[in-house]
Amino acid sequence: MNLEYNIKYILSWVYHNVIQSDATGAIVRILILIGLVSLLVYREFILFILLCIVVISAEVFLGADTDAVTDADSVMKGLPSLVNVFPRRFVDKDELTTGISVYENDHHAEAAGREGFSIGIIKGDDSGVDHRRYNKFVEQDSRDFTDKYFSSKQCSIGNSAGGVTMFGSNELLGNSRTAQISGGIYNFVGKWVSNETNDDPSKEKRYTYFKECVYDPITRNDFRAFKKDVYNNINKDIINIQRCLNRFNTNILFDTQTDDAAGYSRRLTKLQDSKVTGALSSISYVSLIAGGNDKPADKFSNIQPLNRGNNADNASETTYSALLKKTNDKPISKRAEKQREIEIYGKVYGYRQRIDQILEMMRKQAKNDAANIDTINISEEVVEELRLILSYLAIIERTNAVILFEEKNGYYDKTKTAVTDGTNKLEPLSSQPAYVETIKGHNNIFRVPLLDDTYNTNDEKRYIYGITFYFDKVVSTTPYA
Repeated sequence: MNLEYNIKYILSWVYHNVIQSDATGAIVRILILIGLVSLLVYREFILFILLCIVVISAEVFLGADTDAVTDADSVMKGLPSLVNVFPRRFVDKDELTTGISVYENDHHAEAAGREGFSIGIIKGDDSGVDHRRYNKFVEQDSRDFTDKYFSSKQCSIGNSAGGVTMFGSNELLGNSRTAQISGGIYNFVGKWVSNETNDDPSKEKRYTYFKECVYDPITRNDFRAFKKDVYNNINKDIINIQRCLNRFNTNILFDTQTDDAAGYSRRLTKLQDSKVTGALSSISYVSLIAGGNDKPADKFSNIQPLNRGNNADNASETTYSALLKKTNDKPISKRAEKQREIEIYGKVYGYRQRIDQILEMMRKQAKNDAANIDTINISEEVVEELRLILSYLAIIERTNAVILFEEKNGYYDKTKTAVTDGTNKLEPLSSQPAYVETIKGHNNIFRVPLLDDTYNTNDEKRYIYGITFYFDKVVSTTPYA
């Protein structure tokens, strides 16, 4: 480093950290006060008056707006600069996140050009030579500001008294949830054709439907093998989806919508039907846990940890870790596929942990006694949380069911034949194809709330929902009964 740079560095440091510091200002003011008192004591009145004049002048000069900017438009019009008419406002750092009120004067707003507020930053290194140089004054104020206003505020998920929850609406039973999917995926209603009609226009329309919902998505990216592997790995090493769903009354849970105007009697809050007398006789409780009301032992078994009870599985943290290791060992050529797998596995494992926590909360309320199963209450927030988790797991399961159904009946191959031979027509398909019961009625994927629709891409949704809609239009377009 040359001498000039060292001198500039030292002078810059002294200026920003000594001269411009609050401590230095306080010391200077104390010394001035001592000087003024000394001049009075020694009867040096002329010097006292001169020093007062200097101090007052300095205060006025330092408090003035030295950063005045000329308003070019005003000057050209022969008017005084609007910037100087409205002096600069100094804002305390605690005000920065509350904003600064916009001036009411129309002419000033026009001169400013836009609304809002700006934050002035004290410049540290004017030369820009040394990027490591910093201003201690700015650094300290920035840290205070960041710690106060931008510290991460974590929300816990739960239902304890006074706890902050991730979900905050009242989930109510009653009017059924309408089965629907984003219209941007595909116009299923407009392009559907009855499987019984056999005229040429219907054959062409059927061909178009299956080409756009089955052939095109698979041609762009045949995801079927990938999705089947993911489903099998989840069930084997993370959570047995079907056994988990069997623990809950998903018919009730998925047939729910938010209606703040409805009464408390329609909320889904208690685990078991109860006969209530007196003023609360109108309240109707519905069981969220599967099992007959006359079989508390079955319900109690269903609130055991996921690796215990009648619907237990063999998955654990060990099997999950082994799955992640196996996934990470895949060749680099499958990097995108591997990353997607890891994201899905991580989400499902987190959901498993949360389900176990909720079940543990239920066991504590029942005091680990099946006789107390009907005393368990859960908050509306936990109800919605369970709906989110279980609907995501249900989508995974029903996605796999649609893929197996399509492969078993060869709809992709049939459509491909119609494409390659140029007929552009598709004959009516079997009205009772193999495995159709796995995607119809209660198993219809349209009955699952799309609270977390990240499992399938748009192409995959078009394929899965398109096949389901074609063979089960009635259930796909009506509310959950």
